Amino acid sequence: MITYVMESGGFKEEDFKDPPWHLRPTPLWHLNGPLNTEETKRQLIASRDKSGFSGVTILPMSKTEPVYLSEDYFWHYGEILRNAQELQMSVIFYDDINFPSGSAGGRVLEVYPEYTTSLLEKIEIEIDGPSEVSLCLSDGLRMGAVALNTETFERMILTDHLSAYKLSWEAPAGPWKVMVFSCRHVGEMIDYLNPDAVEKFCDLTYEEHHQRFKEYFGSTIKFGYFDDINLRKGGLTTWSPIFNEKFEEKNGYSPVEYYPALWHEIGPETKAARVALLGFRAELMSNGFPRKVNEWCRRHEIGCTGHAMGQYHPQPTFLGGDQIKFYQHCDIPMIDSIHYYGHGRPGYKLTSSASYNYDRPLTAVEIYGNYETPFRKEMLYRSGMELMVRGANMLFPHGMWYNPGEVGIPPLLSHFSEEIGPELSRFNTWASRVSLLLQGGRHVADIGVLYPIASMQSYAHFEMNMSPHPGLAVEDGSDFNLLSDLLTGSIRRDFTILHPEVLDAKCKIEEDVMILRNEVNFESYRVLVLPCVSTIHLSNLEKIKTFYESGGKVIATTRLPSKSAEFGQDDKVCALIHDLFSKPVDFKTGYSKSVNRLGGACYFVPEITEEGGPLEAALSDANMLPDVSFMGKTPGFTFLPQSGSRPPVQDKHSGMLSYLHKVKDGRNIFFFANSTDQRVEVDVDLRGQMKLKEWNPMTGKVTSLDEEGHQIGVMPFSRLNLKLEAISSTFYVEV
Repeated sequence: MITYVMESGGFKEEDFKDPPWHLRPTPLWHLNGPLNTEETKRQLIASRDKSGFSGVTILPMSKTEPVYLSEDYFWHYGEILRNAQELQMSVIFYDDINFPSGSAGGRVLEVYPEYTTSLLEKIEIEIDGPSEVSLCLSDGLRMGAVALNTETFERMILTDHLSAYKLSWEAPAGPWKVMVFSCRHVGEMIDYLNPDAVEKFCDLTYEEHHQRFKEYFGSTIKFGYFDDINLRKGGLTTWSPIFNEKFEEKNGYSPVEYYPALWHEIGPETKAARVALLGFRAELMSNGFPRKVNEWCRRHEIGCTGHAMGQYHPQPTFLGGDQIKFYQHCDIPMIDSIHYYGHGRPGYKLTSSASYNYDRPLTAVEIYGNYETPFRKEMLYRSGMELMVRGANMLFPHGMWYNPGEVGIPPLLSHFSEEIGPELSRFNTWASRVSLLLQGGRHVADIGVLYPIASMQSYAHFEMNMSPHPGLAVEDGSDFNLLSDLLTGSIRRDFTILHPEVLDAKCKIEEDVMILRNEVNFESYRVLVLPCVSTIHLSNLEKIKTFYESGGKVIATTRLPSKSAEFGQDDKVCALIHDLFSKPVDFKTGYSKSVNRLGGACYFVPEITEEGGPLEAALSDANMLPDVSFMGKTPGFTFLPQSGSRPPVQDKHSGMLSYLHKVKDGRNIFFFANSTDQRVEVDVDLRGQMKLKEWNPMTGKVTSLDEEGHQIGVMPFSRLNLKLEAISSTFYVEV
């Protein structure tokens, strides 16, 4: 498998000035018309020599001629591969036609209809017992039947009362909802949740290409690329016939009793039931499509990347299921930056955090698709640096179009564009320099943020209001997106979002520090932030208490949890929360604070604002010596972080000053990005006494810096004067 990360000792000054060609971006090349051998080669040459791209991601479309997966299509695909090999360019294997991945151009439905997406459907009647129930049923795979007493919440499993097309039952006294649950195949997409189904999809696309072009895999073909995998395409109730069997195999009990919670309240167990069911659906998704495709790619010695639908939204339950866990078995997690500048920005850290959680050296980004028009060359850098400062280090621009006269999704990023074409070579050199320093290494952050996935799943159900988008359906007070954007763009304190399972399994407490134990990307947190949640895993809360008792700092925001993600543990959650956050809020500071004899502190911030306010004050009180400090508010422009769950429309002045800190080959690397329209000059304190040089990714120049060493208490710091022009970035690299 080709490694895109520079080997140890590889990021030398000469590499920075003239970066390796393979680090340059690889655009999506939309084949939106009849393919012509001569034209194909001309465009490949131009993309390399005029635009400075290292290769192409071949994206077949409905307008592609010859027809996708026909023998004539494969002949033209082979011509692209032969030309790319001759030109020493790479090819990324996009695994379907159009998007999302999963139909194999309609062949899944044609060849494997039994493996297509299924919906979980409910037939329901309400009765007053005692009464005889006789319910006629339609086609579908029966998943179970349950009667729910709407007064007492008693539930009775009626699966034994089912025949092929009928439910017969003698209901006892009381008001009952009688429900029959079935799976029914819909549409043409593969069942993402079923590993056997995904293998069939791989046979129809990956294997068909590999059989014909085996010699190019691992050499010219570098990666497989999947697109927009989601639980929404067939409907919000996307399910799988394998669900019951796999659930019981893992948990030791049947899920059928809890199915009513997907639509209704079932009493005190409602939230835990939803976490159990929807959490397991997310696990099936993770172990389904991304895992099986990644395994295929590994066997055939290529990398694997791709993304879930809307993985930046605050409610993942109806999209990718769990936007961190989705990437647990994917070698290269990918951010999807689409629609317009700033859209989804508060959620970009979810994907890079998945890379940090699972110790992945690369984080890709599909960027610029469906951006606003006119698209100016400055946007290449403005958006690019905002993604890279949030952890992206491999760019897939969207994109080139075979027929530039019919660009279906703007902008056009190729030599055909009068505005963008002349800038692409310079931009791609800039991007490759940034990638050189940011790929691999260890991310440094003082702050861990618990991913509130359990609370999101506990709130979700199949009859909730999904307007305007299911990814925005969050409980009142949800502050996760605002919190994320505030930390990066206004308070300017970097962080990693921790999955609940990762917090339990991989985080170790050593005195007043919580350590993410990875082989390469190990991180140390002095502060753990608990965003607004109603529901939390008891094991997470117990670890948080241990961290506090060992001297750690914990900050909770907006709402404290009162429900457990596990059945029957609500009282324990409430007791622990009372132990940790029992102090009243101080009206002067805007937060409450509990302390212990080892210096541990628990803060509760009942309201966070776009200005930072009490949250920033609590962070300052919790950790007086941050890793990177900007000395006072930066003058000259206003920070405009996104807020709330609905992404607001952004304008060109909504950039920000932010940073990323990594350690690579034992050397500290600080990336500073100013995506605003105004010049920035500000002093920064970097923890530790270091000799640093400035590496300018726009020019490739390396110059010495004058640091001012000083101490705060016993901790040494390096102070430098940071100067950044509008829409520019730079690196400070330890000598």
